[in-house]
Parts: sequence; C-alpha cells; structure tokens
Amino acid sequence: MSDISTAPAAEAGLTTLEARRRLRQLGPNRVAEQGDVPLWQLALAQFRSLVVLLLLAASGIAWALGERAEAAAILGALGLNAAIGFGSEWRARLSLARLRALAVPQAMVRRDGYVTRIATAELVPGDVLILDAGASVPADARLLRAAALQVNESTLTGESAAVWKDAAAQSGPDTPLAERANMLYLGTTILSGSSVALVTATGPATELGRIGRLVASAGSRATPLEGQVESLGRRLIVLAVGICAVVGMAGILHGEPVGLMLETAISLAVAAVPEGLPAVVSLALAAGLWRLARHGALVRRLAAVETLGSATVICADKTGTMTENQMTVTSLRFGGRRITVGGGGRSTAGSFADEAGRIVTPLADPHLTLLLTAATLCNDASLRAAPDGLHLVGDPTESALLVAAVKAGLDPADLARAWPRRREIPFDPATRMMATFHMMPGHVMPGAGAVLLVKGAPSVIVERVTRYHTAAGPVALSDEDRVRLLEENRDLAREGFRVLAFAWRPVPSIEDATVEELTFLGLVGFVDPVRSGVADAIAACREAGIRTIMLTGDQELTALTVGRQLGLEPEAIRSRVSPEGKLELVAELQARGEIVAMTGDGVNDAPALVRADIGVAMGRRGTDVARESADLVLIDDNFATIVEAVKEGRVIYANLRKVIRFLFSCNLSEILTIFVAILFGYPTPLLPLQILWVNLVTDILPAIALIRDPADDDAMRHPPRDPTEALVTWRSGARILGEGALLAAGVLSIYLWTVWRDGPGASASTMAFMALVLIHPFQAMSCRSERLNWWQLRPNPWIPLSLLALFALQWLTITWAPLARLLGTRPLTGADWLVLALGVLWPVALLEAVKAWGRFTTLRPIYPTVRTHDEPQSARTPRKN
Repeated sequence: MSDISTAPAAEAGLTTLEARRRLRQLGPNRVAEQGDVPLWQLALAQFRSLVVLLLLAASGIAWALGERAEAAAILGALGLNAAIGFGSEWRARLSLARLRALAVPQAMVRRDGYVTRIATAELVPGDVLILDAGASVPADARLLRAAALQVNESTLTGESAAVWKDAAAQSGPDTPLAERANMLYLGTTILSGSSVALVTATGPATELGRIGRLVASAGSRATPLEGQVESLGRRLIVLAVGICAVVGMAGILHGEPVGLMLETAISLAVAAVPEGLPAVVSLALAAGLWRLARHGALVRRLAAVETLGSATVICADKTGTMTENQMTVTSLRFGGRRITVGGGGRSTAGSFADEAGRIVTPLADPHLTLLLTAATLCNDASLRAAPDGLHLVGDPTESALLVAAVKAGLDPADLARAWPRRREIPFDPATRMMATFHMMPGHVMPGAGAVLLVKGAPSVIVERVTRYHTAAGPVALSDEDRVRLLEENRDLAREGFRVLAFAWRPVPSIEDATVEELTFLGLVGFVDPVRSGVADAIAACREAGIRTIMLTGDQELTALTVGRQLGLEPEAIRSRVSPEGKLELVAELQARGEIVAMTGDGVNDAPALVRADIGVAMGRRGTDVARESADLVLIDDNFATIVEAVKEGRVIYANLRKVIRFLFSCNLSEILTIFVAILFGYPTPLLPLQILWVNLVTDILPAIALIRDPADDDAMRHPPRDPTEALVTWRSGARILGEGALLAAGVLSIYLWTVWRDGPGASASTMAFMALVLIHPFQAMSCRSERLNWWQLRPNPWIPLSLLALFALQWLTITWAPLARLLGTRPLTGADWLVLALGVLWPVALLEAVKAWGRFTTLRPIYPTVRTHDEPQSARTPRKN
C-alpha cells in the first residue's frame, strides 16, 4: 500500500499538466481484461470442424486416384474456408472490442480547482476522487474525507457485509486488507455515503490488479441464439450426412465411378453443413451492436440483443428517460408568497417576479435569500462558468438549485466558505431526504453556532417541522398551517412541477443528528420538459404490442400530469416507486409471462436490473453499479433509444431467420439437384470442386447481404416474438423444403435441356454449375420477406452487389483457362446464356407470384393482430439467471 504523507496538501488535486505528465510515465490505468483469445488460437480453431475433416477426406481420395491438381485445389478450398471463418470471427471480435471501448468508465475528480469527469484510464496517483453512493471505486485511494461511508469489498475479501470507512483511521503496510478503514480499492463499490479520496495506485499496481495477474484468462460463453444455431447445425449434419450417403450409394449403383461418387458425396456433405452460419450469426450480432451504438445504446451482453425483440413491457423512469432531465427551478413558495423564476436551466440570467408580475430583487429579500442559501448548501452538485453557459456536475435537481442561486446573485463558492460543511446525512430513498450540518455565520443568527439544513419530499419534511420561518422569526406551526403547506405542494404538483421542501434548525453541535422539530423555509418547484419524440415512441410501442409503464419517485399528481402529456393511461403510471418496488413490479410482470425491460440508475436499482429480462441503465446519470448490472446502457438516457433498441433486436432476429431460410433452401437445392439426376439415371450434374466452389462462394456473399437488410416497414407493427420459438419451425421448415425443391427444379430444367441438346458431359455440367450459382442472389432477394415482393421493400444495395460479384466470379470460371480446367467448365454461347436466364428466373418469379397471390386471397390482414396486454405469454418463457 502506498504511503503518501502529503495527502492533506494534495486534496486540492493535480493540475492538468502534472496529471498528463504522470500519465505518460505510468501508462493507462487498465487491468488486463479476461476472455481475450490470441489470434493464433482463433486461427487454429478454424481447422477443427466437420467441414475440415470432410475436405481432408476428399483431398485424400483425389490424391489416391491420381488427381493431384484436384487434391491441391481441395486443400486450397480448405485454406479458403478457414480464412473466411477466421476473418468473420476476427472481424466480429474486433467490432465487439471497439464497441466495449465506447463504454469508457469515468471518474469524478478535482483538477485545477474544478470538479470534472475523466476516463478512469486517465487516473494517476495524486488525483483526488469524489465518490458517492453507487459509484465503483476506479483506483486504490486513501480517504481524505468520508461521510457515513459504507463500501462493498466482496470482490477483494469475499465478505458481502458492508464495510464502514473512516478517513481518520490509521493503518500500516502490515494491516490486513479487510481492516484498512482509511483505504478504498479498485473494483469495490460505494454502498452509501460520500467521500473524497487521494489516488495511491492505478491499474496493475492496485490490489485488484495484483489478483488479476494471478487469474487465468477465461473463455467466452455462447449466447442462447448461438446455442440454438449450433443445435440446429448438429441436427442438419445428421440429416445431410444421411442424404449424401444415399446419393453416393445411388450413384455407385447407377454405375458411376466409386472414387468420383465418394468425392461427390463428401462435397455434398460440405455443401449441406451450414458452416458459415455461426460466423454470420457473429457478424449479425456485431453489426447490430454497432447500429444500436449509433442510436445511443451500448449492449453489454450479447444475449440482450436476442431478448430485445421479444420484449412485451418496458418499465421506464420518468426523469431523464422520458423527460429532458434538464431540471429548472421556476417556482418558489414561502411565507404565503409565490415567486416565479425566469431563464433557462443552464443560464445565469433570469428574473424573479411575484404573483402580480413585479420584479423582485432576491438579495433584498431576506426570506428568499435564506431559502436559496439553504438550497445551495444542502447540495452535492458543483458548477463553473463555461463559454456555452454553466458547466454542471452532479444530480440535475441539485444542479438546478445552484443555477437558481446564481440567478439570484449568490455565489455557491462564497457560501461554502462562509457556511463550512462539517457533516452530512446523505440522501436515502427510504427517508426521501438529505441533511447537512454547517457552521453558521454570526450575521445570520448571532451565537447560533451550528445549523442543520434539510431538503426532501414535501410530505416528509412537513411531518418533521414544528415551526415556519417569517421575517419576525420562527412561528409555531398549527394544524391549519400544515394543511396549507401540503395544499401548496399539491397545487404545484397539479401544474406538473417536481417539488422539494426545505427546512432548518440551529443545533448545539454537529453531533446532534436528530432531524426533527425543524423550521419550514419553503417549497421549490422544478420543471423537467418532456423529451421530444418520447410520445411518438410510446405510441410506436403500443402499435408493436409493447406496454409502457412510467415509473417515478414523484408524487402522484406530478406523475399524472407528465403521463397525460406522453399519452399514457393512469394505470400505466406508477408514482412514489422505490427500488424495492421496481423489483416487486418485475417479479409481478414476469409471473404473468411478460418479457420485461426495466430502466434504473441507482445502486438500489441493481436487483431489479438483474432480475429483469433486459436491464437498462442510464449512461449519463447512472451509477457504476447500475451500469455493471444492466444488459443495455443508454448513452443519452432517452426512452426513444429503448424503442430503437427493441426495433433493432427485432431486425437482427428477422435477418437471421432470412439467412437461415436462404442457406438451407440453397443447400437443399444442391442436394436435390444431384439426387434427382442420379435417381433418374443421369450422371451427377456437378463435379466435386464445383460443389465446393458453390459452397464457399455462393453462400457467403448473399448471406452477408441479407444480414445487412434494412428494417421492414412492419418491424414495429406486429406483436413480440415468442423467445421459446425455434429458429426453424414446422411451417418455416416446410417453406424451406418447398423453395429448395423449386430451386432444384430450375437447375434441373437447365441441366436436362443441355443433356437433351448436347448429351452428358462438360457442357451440361457447366450449365448446371452456372445455374446453381446465379440462382442464389435471386433467392436471397426472395428471402427478404415472406409476404411482400422484393420491389415493395426498401432497397438493399448489397444484394445487387453480390449478384454482380458472383457474375464476375462465374465469368472467370469459364474464361480463365487455369480455373476452367480445374473446375471442368467450358465457354457458353449466347443461346446458353438465354437458357440460363430463363431457368434461373422462372423459379424465383413463381415464388414472387405465390406471395402476390397469397396477399390477394388470404382473409388475414398483412399485419398480425397485436396481442392485448391482458393476454399473458407462455409461462414457459425462459428467464435470465
């Protein structure tokens, strides 16, 4: 443990230049992350699959038959397959790593005399940290000040009990870690209270860093969707191997060479196995994460992307999520008077006016000055002047109080020096109030000494006051006065104000912690404008079958006023919600079979975020604990971003279904083409290397194009999907079987026509090979929708690009002599190209015609009926652990 003897002097904080100098010397404050896989291991993993074993077997057979060039080509295909898999995995991992880098943890520090936020990677020994409840400690640090500070050190000690900290405690190098009461450590969590601490160690030099060096890297876990894909792939492997065995035996019985049929069967097995699907899944998820990041949502767990598409209920906080979180003091009530405050939430300019509209000079009004002084001192926010207005750090409500004081001509820094804080009772959600103890200047109340300042919910404060402040001094509070104060609070709430009450009491000493027998000072009303676009987002959720519940700690009248502005029904509004109430609400909704997305920002919200199917933390005002507990972090704290995330989750899953439909129908068409030809006594239409070319070239490009398919217009007009539904259902399986058979019919029509014209041989094989490749991008176009024709959808430029790329590659296979000899192809005539065009287009045209006919003849609406909110989903819905 570092021993810094200059700790008290260092409390003013490092200068920016000194911090940068130390940062260059020490390097970034980073403990090595677990789960990073070296590139050589990632590359090696590409050579451990069934496809690789099949390709090696095919190469061995070709070598044994004396076909050395073909054996070498198969080995080249093996290398290409591994390269494609490696490239896809590496790109996906790189995307995820870059995305994680966007969610840079930040710490509040004091530098150059100002409180500011910096990335934790920029912390250096000597920095001064300011930590409040819910913060994760970003470095090892020595306490300079602590107020009611409790810390969870279970990550280091294994003990879950809260640990009390004391800045005055003494500890030495031999003191056990669990007993160092004056120290904070990286990775621990502030449970309650507040503190100021001096950084003593960062990164690998911390206690957590020392432990991290002893821990072996842990492998990453597959997401549920990836597990479904792997399970589906295993079943298809069994089916494909069985089909290929039948094809091989049929060819041998027909008189085809044994070696050729073995190669053909193995190549078909390679084509049938969806080897590229896991890589496509990774690319889809990674691409979806980036799109979500552009919308302002950072995904911390891949499983959340899958769950987003099935969300049925969104429980969102009002303040900051549905509103701007730009709190502005606009109304003051005290002594039977009402003062209106003008100006913006970050502007130092603003007038004060009474009920008649007359301008009031705040500093000439003792009661108004005292109320704003109490609001400034019983406050943990800070501000400094900036070119674009005031730079505020801290809770928006507390920041608004400082702005109001500045508008009145008060200087928060001067007040802090004149009324030095000696102790505080941090805000507690259970008591709904905060208190601070100060030494009071003599000119305010001669001989008073210390004073207790309190702010909190009006109903709580009014219960604890026994007097109210007047110009003549404190006056006893009658029952009628108490009713009047509560009615003033209700008046403000009905107008949509968030209201705080302030009180004070001179105390004999700062050790007197009794928050009773207070003197009432006044009420402060805040306005937090509704965010633009939130009402539309709630309407979109309603259309998508997603119920929205607004949660707020405000009183009921305020909540109802804001809810009406957002278009919410009263039953969808929950006021005075505590963190425990959030947890109970999640459990209640899940018991009804709902898939719940829950927002939270405080340390006490963590249990509800973990319990919810999708935990959503606030990126700006959320605590570190909330962000660590969540699946999704909103960079902009905006409710509309949650809706965009839900939409993106639906799009990702829908595109994966399109890819699966495309890959399986095309793979099935290859198998059926060869099987039917052999069954009716024709030679195998495709050579082994042609099958491998189709598998490696044809599948990947259109599949990647489908992954990038834009959202359908009806993405948010149908009910949430059932998360228990299989990727391939009986209905979709039947569709895949029918489409695969139709595609095979198109290829066979071209092959059989060429055999009739030219007889079996290179010409017929080339035509079948070209048809099978060129039909794929048209099938990808058809797979974009089950109901709408491709020209009714939003353009996807990637599909035409894949068609052009495949056409260019196929042109090389018949015009470049070395490649043509290897693949056994020959040049095509104009008549051949015409036959190819007709044979490739008629199956796809028939599929599009079936879609159009289905839309005109079905009695069902295009958009399915949205499930009502009273109709619970299946109780078998899996929950997050």
